Amino acid sequence: MADRDMDHQFSLDDVRDLETIFARRATAAQAALAAFDVERGIAYGMAPGERLNIFPPRNRDGAAPVQIFIHGGFWRSLDADLFSFLAPGFVPFGAVLVVIDYPLMPTVRMAELVEACRKAVRWTHANCARYGGDPDRIFISGNSAGGHLVAELMDRAWLRGTGLPENLIKGGTAISGIFDLEPVTRSFQNDEIRLTAEEVRAFSPLRRQLDLAAPLIVTVGGDETEEFLRQSADFAQHAERCGAPVLNIPVPQTNHITVVLDALADPAQELNRAVRAQMGLSTPVDAPAIS
Repeated sequence: MADRDMDHQFSLDDVRDLETIFARRATAAQAALAAFDVERGIAYGMAPGERLNIFPPRNRDGAAPVQIFIHGGFWRSLDADLFSFLAPGFVPFGAVLVVIDYPLMPTVRMAELVEACRKAVRWTHANCARYGGDPDRIFISGNSAGGHLVAELMDRAWLRGTGLPENLIKGGTAISGIFDLEPVTRSFQNDEIRLTAEEVRAFSPLRRQLDLAAPLIVTVGGDETEEFLRQSADFAQHAERCGAPVLNIPVPQTNHITVVLDALADPAQELNRAVRAQMGLSTPVDAPAIS
């Protein structure tokens, strides 16, 4: 049975002018799709939903670092196109931006969803050079459910036996992630996704030892609910204990949506600057006009 407090913790009820923010996000996404070069709907696997969008830089000497972004939506909604607004924060600085889709729950279970994201990383490593990317400089980021998936991918255990280097992912940014799945099972969010006890045990990064080494940024909006604030703080400490160099950057005066829309996507904001610094990017090399 759902817990009323957890219903509140995993909702957007406290976000003021939510419809206005959603409309602003959609407008920014469409503007970026029109302003930047992009290849959409590239298949990285055979299953429905195993698709990604690639934004290559226009002007860069040499191979570019790659930022893979994983969207949120409680593992059951949203898509890559909606997060195209991230392009202005990375592509003008000489990065390849890859925004992935993945099969959504409850059509698939968590193990299949996580494996799809791993497949997207493997595909990017094998193919990003065709788009100007450097397979030796792959970074990942994601928000909400995507923040959880960042934590799963940063755990190097999954790379063993693949023939790929264990340091394939050079850094990550987990934004407003869900790192302990058990509280979700006590909320209305579980009415559709139906997380099992085994999924909670196997896919809660806060509940197991992780094999981490690459630098990790952990962030959350300062105006988010107590559960998101708690889980991000706990995960930052846990990741550090597991061996990751951690930069913990809460973003004041942002919520679960605007921490991505107004902080990660904006080159003037501390979060964007920190992620670009992790990638070794600072000066714009190209800045298409966005109207």
